[in-house]
Amino acid sequence: MRILVTGARGMLGTDLCAELGKRHDVTGFDLAEADLTAPASVAALAAQRPQAVIHCAAMADVDGCERDPDAAYAVNALGTRHVALACQRLDVPLLYVSTDFVFDGAQREPYVEWDRPNPLGHYGRSKLAGETCVRELLPRHFI
Repeated sequence: MRILVTGARGMLGTDLCAELGKRHDVTGFDLAEADLTAPASVAALAAQRPQAVIHCAAMADVDGCERDPDAAYAVNALGTRHVALACQRLDVPLLYVSTDFVFDGAQREPYVEWDRPNPLGHYGRSKLAGETCVRELLPRHFI
């Protein structure tokens, strides 16, 4: 299977590329190589003709997201929307890596997928906006 991994130089992306590369044809892209906030850059990712996309790329610096919420939303929400639209055009599934920061942490039990999100900061809100884009644009997705 041809798998495209965004955020390939990050902690998770690096390990995913290494592990998946043992059994699949993996192409990794990083934010330094592909500006996910620019539709043309994301279109270039689509040129790889992946059969599935794993979207790890994110502005994951929680404090940085609080200092620069515009950048957080540009990468985590708008960038994710561009990736989801590319997957829609290619008719391929998307695995979107989100965060527990979409929840407020007030619940005593572990959170599950159907719990109501309540992010407290810009990082969690921007990642939740990314989740919403994926859900609305793609019938075949995993979050």
